[in-house]
Amino acid sequence: MTLQTFNRKFIFNLFCLSLGLLLVPAPVMGYGNFADALGCPSKNMLACEKHAFQEDNEIGSVRLTSLEKKIDPEGSELPAEAVRLKDLAEAYETNGDFKNAETLYLQSLDVIIKTLGEEHPIGAFALINLADLYIQTDDYLKAEPMYLRSLMIINKALGSEHFFAALTLNNIAGMYKNMGEYTKAEMMYLRSLDIHEKSLGPQHPNVAIPLNNLAELYRLMGKDKKAEPYYLRAKEIIKHAMENDTVE
Repeated sequence: MTLQTFNRKFIFNLFCLSLGLLLVPAPVMGYGNFADALGCPSKNMLACEKHAFQEDNEIGSVRLTSLEKKIDPEGSELPAEAVRLKDLAEAYETNGDFKNAETLYLQSLDVIIKTLGEEHPIGAFALINLADLYIQTDDYLKAEPMYLRSLMIINKALGSEHFFAALTLNNIAGMYKNMGEYTKAEMMYLRSLDIHEKSLGPQHPNVAIPLNNLAELYRLMGKDKKAEPYYLRAKEIIKHAMENDTVE
Protein backbone atom coordinates (compact mmCIF):
# COMPACT_ATOMS: atom_id res chain seq x y z
CA MET A 1 0.00 0.00 0.00
CA THR A 2 1.45 3.36 -0.93
CA LEU A 3 1.26 6.44 1.29
CA GLN A 4 -1.34 8.01 -0.98
CA THR A 5 -3.52 4.89 -1.02
CA PHE A 6 -3.41 4.76 2.77
CA ASN A 7 -4.55 8.36 2.93
CA ARG A 8 -7.45 7.94 0.54
CA LYS A 9 -8.91 4.84 2.13
CA PHE A 10 -8.65 6.32 5.60
CA ILE A 11 -9.93 9.76 4.71
CA PHE A 12 -12.85 8.99 2.45
CA ASN A 13 -14.12 5.89 4.21
CA LEU A 14 -14.06 7.73 7.52
CA PHE A 15 -15.85 10.73 6.05
CA CYS A 16 -18.54 8.74 4.30
CA LEU A 17 -19.12 6.34 7.15
CA SER A 18 -20.01 9.41 9.17
CA LEU A 19 -22.71 10.12 6.57
CA GLY A 20 -23.98 6.55 6.57
CA LEU A 21 -22.30 5.72 3.26
CA LEU A 22 -19.40 3.63 2.12
CA LEU A 23 -17.61 5.66 -0.52
CA VAL A 24 -14.47 4.77 -2.42
CA PRO A 25 -14.20 7.80 -4.70
CA ALA A 26 -12.04 8.77 -7.59
CA PRO A 27 -8.70 10.32 -6.61
CA VAL A 28 -9.95 13.84 -6.55
CA MET A 29 -8.04 15.39 -3.72
CA GLY A 30 -4.81 16.56 -5.36
CA TYR A 31 -3.10 15.34 -2.24
CA GLY A 32 0.47 16.50 -2.35
CA ASN A 33 3.72 16.17 -4.21
CA PHE A 34 4.54 12.58 -3.28
CA ALA A 35 3.27 11.71 -6.77
CA ASP A 36 6.63 12.99 -8.02
CA ALA A 37 8.22 9.70 -7.06
CA LEU A 38 5.83 7.85 -9.35
CA GLY A 39 7.22 9.56 -12.43
CA CYS A 40 3.93 11.11 -13.48
CA PRO A 41 4.26 13.00 -16.77
CA SER A 42 1.66 15.65 -15.98
CA LYS A 43 2.87 19.19 -15.43
CA ASN A 44 0.06 19.78 -12.93
CA MET A 45 0.51 18.07 -9.60
CA LEU A 46 -3.25 17.88 -9.03
CA ALA A 47 -3.70 16.11 -12.33
CA CYS A 48 -0.53 14.14 -11.65
CA GLU A 49 -1.95 12.87 -8.39
CA LYS A 50 -5.04 11.68 -10.23
CA HIS A 51 -2.95 10.04 -12.95
CA ALA A 52 -0.89 8.21 -10.36
CA PHE A 53 -3.93 6.27 -9.17
CA GLN A 54 -5.49 5.36 -12.49
CA GLU A 55 -4.03 1.84 -12.23
CA ASP A 56 -5.64 1.19 -8.87
CA ASN A 57 -9.08 -0.09 -9.79
CA GLU A 58 -10.34 0.05 -6.25
CA ILE A 59 -9.36 3.66 -5.71
CA GLY A 60 -10.02 4.79 -9.28
CA SER A 61 -13.76 4.10 -9.28
CA VAL A 62 -16.79 5.17 -7.37
CA ARG A 63 -18.92 2.76 -5.43
CA LEU A 64 -21.64 4.00 -3.14
CA THR A 65 -23.37 1.46 -0.95
CA SER A 66 -26.02 2.50 1.54
CA LEU A 67 -25.43 1.24 5.05
CA GLU A 68 -27.98 0.86 7.81
CA LYS A 69 -28.14 4.61 8.39
CA LYS A 70 -29.57 7.05 5.86
CA ILE A 71 -27.78 10.18 4.76
CA ASP A 72 -30.54 12.61 5.63
CA PRO A 73 -33.42 12.79 8.11
CA GLU A 74 -36.03 11.95 5.48
CA GLY A 75 -34.25 8.69 4.76
CA SER A 76 -33.53 9.28 1.08
CA GLU A 77 -30.38 7.75 -0.36
CA LEU A 78 -27.91 9.11 -2.84
CA PRO A 79 -29.53 8.46 -6.23
CA ALA A 80 -28.08 5.65 -8.28
CA GLU A 81 -28.29 7.84 -11.38
CA ALA A 82 -25.76 10.27 -9.90
CA VAL A 83 -23.37 7.39 -9.27
CA ARG A 84 -23.89 5.98 -12.78
CA LEU A 85 -23.18 9.35 -14.37
CA LYS A 86 -20.10 9.87 -12.25
CA ASP A 87 -18.76 6.41 -13.09
CA LEU A 88 -19.24 7.11 -16.78
CA ALA A 89 -17.58 10.51 -16.44
CA GLU A 90 -14.61 8.80 -14.79
CA ALA A 91 -14.29 6.42 -17.72
CA TYR A 92 -14.31 9.28 -20.25
CA GLU A 93 -11.82 11.25 -18.17
CA THR A 94 -9.46 8.27 -17.94
CA ASN A 95 -9.56 8.02 -21.73
CA GLY A 96 -8.81 11.72 -22.13
CA ASP A 97 -12.30 12.68 -23.35
CA PHE A 98 -12.63 15.68 -21.09
CA LYS A 99 -15.56 17.23 -22.93
CA ASN A 100 -17.86 14.27 -22.38
CA ALA A 101 -16.49 13.82 -18.86
CA GLU A 102 -17.41 17.41 -18.03
CA THR A 103 -20.95 16.97 -19.35
CA LEU A 104 -21.48 13.83 -17.27
CA TYR A 105 -19.96 15.30 -14.10
CA LEU A 106 -22.29 18.29 -14.46
CA GLN A 107 -25.27 15.99 -14.92
CA SER A 108 -24.28 14.00 -11.83
CA LEU A 109 -23.96 17.21 -9.83
CA ASP A 110 -27.38 18.32 -11.04
CA VAL A 111 -28.95 15.06 -9.85
CA ILE A 112 -27.30 15.41 -6.44
CA ILE A 113 -28.48 18.99 -6.05
CA LYS A 114 -32.05 18.16 -7.06
CA THR A 115 -32.15 15.14 -4.75
CA LEU A 116 -30.15 16.25 -1.71
CA GLY A 117 -30.03 20.03 -2.03
CA GLU A 118 -27.32 22.53 -2.90
CA GLU A 119 -25.48 22.33 0.42
CA HIS A 120 -25.24 18.59 1.04
CA PRO A 121 -21.60 17.54 1.60
CA ILE A 122 -21.84 14.82 -1.05
CA GLY A 123 -22.22 17.65 -3.56
CA ALA A 124 -18.74 18.76 -2.60
CA PHE A 125 -17.38 15.56 -4.14
CA ALA A 126 -19.06 16.35 -7.45
CA LEU A 127 -17.66 19.89 -7.40
CA ILE A 128 -14.17 18.62 -6.65
CA ASN A 129 -14.39 16.14 -9.52
CA LEU A 130 -15.22 18.98 -11.87
CA ALA A 131 -12.46 21.16 -10.49
CA ASP A 132 -9.90 18.38 -10.90
CA LEU A 133 -11.06 17.88 -14.46
CA TYR A 134 -10.56 21.57 -15.22
CA ILE A 135 -7.11 21.47 -13.61
CA GLN A 136 -6.07 18.81 -16.10
CA THR A 137 -6.90 21.18 -18.95
CA ASP A 138 -5.32 24.21 -17.22
CA ASP A 139 -8.75 25.86 -16.98
CA TYR A 140 -8.18 27.50 -13.62
CA LEU A 141 -10.96 30.04 -14.11
CA LYS A 142 -13.46 27.18 -14.05
CA ALA A 143 -11.65 25.16 -11.39
CA GLU A 144 -11.39 27.92 -8.79
CA PRO A 145 -15.12 28.52 -8.15
CA MET A 146 -15.72 24.77 -7.99
CA TYR A 147 -13.07 24.30 -5.33
CA LEU A 148 -14.20 27.34 -3.35
CA ARG A 149 -17.82 26.25 -3.48
CA SER A 150 -16.88 22.77 -2.27
CA LEU A 151 -14.96 24.30 0.64
CA MET A 152 -17.93 26.48 1.57
CA ILE A 153 -20.24 23.44 1.62
CA ILE A 154 -17.82 21.42 3.73
CA ASN A 155 -17.28 24.25 6.20
CA LYS A 156 -21.01 24.74 6.63
CA ALA A 157 -21.99 21.07 6.76
CA LEU A 158 -19.05 19.60 8.66
CA GLY A 159 -17.27 22.56 10.22
CA SER A 160 -14.20 24.56 9.25
CA GLU A 161 -11.97 22.40 11.47
CA HIS A 162 -13.09 19.13 9.87
CA PHE A 163 -10.32 17.02 8.38
CA PHE A 164 -12.07 17.01 5.02
CA ALA A 165 -11.84 20.80 5.01
CA ALA A 166 -8.08 20.41 5.33
CA LEU A 167 -7.95 18.25 2.22
CA THR A 168 -10.04 20.71 0.25
CA LEU A 169 -7.78 23.55 1.35
CA ASN A 170 -4.87 21.47 0.11
CA ASN A 171 -6.54 21.18 -3.30
CA ILE A 172 -7.10 24.91 -3.50
CA ALA A 173 -3.52 25.62 -2.43
CA GLY A 174 -2.21 23.32 -5.13
CA MET A 175 -4.30 25.13 -7.71
CA TYR A 176 -2.98 28.53 -6.62
CA LYS A 177 0.57 27.18 -6.68
CA ASN A 178 0.08 26.05 -10.27
CA MET A 179 -1.31 29.48 -11.10
CA GLY A 180 1.75 31.17 -9.61
CA GLU A 181 -0.31 32.81 -6.86
CA TYR A 182 2.09 31.76 -4.15
CA THR A 183 0.78 34.02 -1.39
CA LYS A 184 -2.69 32.52 -1.66
CA ALA A 185 -1.22 29.03 -1.87
CA GLU A 186 0.84 29.60 1.26
CA MET A 187 -2.19 30.76 3.22
CA MET A 188 -4.21 27.69 2.18
CA TYR A 189 -1.38 25.24 2.86
CA LEU A 190 -0.77 26.72 6.32
CA ARG A 191 -4.44 26.47 7.16
CA SER A 192 -4.53 22.88 5.90
CA LEU A 193 -1.49 22.01 8.00
CA ASP A 194 -3.07 23.52 11.09
CA ILE A 195 -6.22 21.40 10.71
CA HIS A 196 -4.17 18.28 9.98
CA GLU A 197 -2.21 18.75 13.19
CA LYS A 198 -5.27 19.50 15.30
CA SER A 199 -7.35 16.64 13.95
CA LEU A 200 -4.67 13.94 13.63
CA GLY A 201 -1.84 15.02 15.89
CA PRO A 202 1.50 16.58 14.89
CA GLN A 203 3.25 13.23 14.28
CA HIS A 204 0.57 11.55 12.16
CA PRO A 205 1.91 10.37 8.75
CA ASN A 206 -0.68 12.44 6.88
CA VAL A 207 0.77 15.61 8.41
CA ALA A 208 3.89 15.04 6.33
CA ILE A 209 1.93 15.81 3.18
CA PRO A 210 1.03 19.47 3.86
CA LEU A 211 4.51 19.90 5.33
CA ASN A 212 6.04 18.64 2.09
CA ASN A 213 3.71 20.81 0.04
CA LEU A 214 4.70 23.92 1.99
CA ALA A 215 8.38 23.09 1.58
CA GLU A 216 7.94 22.68 -2.16
CA LEU A 217 6.04 25.97 -2.36
CA TYR A 218 8.77 27.84 -0.51
CA ARG A 219 11.37 26.28 -2.79
CA LEU A 220 9.46 27.59 -5.81
CA MET A 221 9.36 31.00 -4.14
CA GLY A 222 13.14 30.93 -3.76
CA LYS A 223 12.88 30.65 0.03
CA ASP A 224 15.07 27.60 0.55
CA LYS A 225 15.87 28.42 4.17
CA LYS A 226 12.19 28.62 4.97
CA ALA A 227 11.53 25.38 3.11
CA GLU A 228 14.19 23.34 4.88
CA PRO A 229 12.50 22.85 8.29
CA TYR A 230 9.29 21.73 6.61
CA TYR A 231 11.16 19.21 4.46
CA LEU A 232 13.09 17.91 7.46
CA ARG A 233 10.01 17.56 9.62
CA ALA A 234 8.11 15.76 6.85
CA LYS A 235 11.07 13.42 6.33
CA GLU A 236 11.27 12.63 10.03
CA ILE A 237 7.54 11.90 10.30
CA ILE A 238 7.63 9.50 7.35
CA LYS A 239 10.78 7.83 8.67
CA HIS A 240 9.13 7.29 12.04
CA ALA A 241 5.94 6.01 10.41
CA MET A 242 7.84 3.53 8.25
CA GLU A 243 9.84 2.26 11.22
CA ASN A 244 6.63 1.69 13.14
CA ASP A 245 4.72 0.17 10.19
CA THR A 246 2.23 3.07 10.20
CA VAL A 247 2.65 3.42 6.45
CA GLU A 248 3.41 0.50 4.15
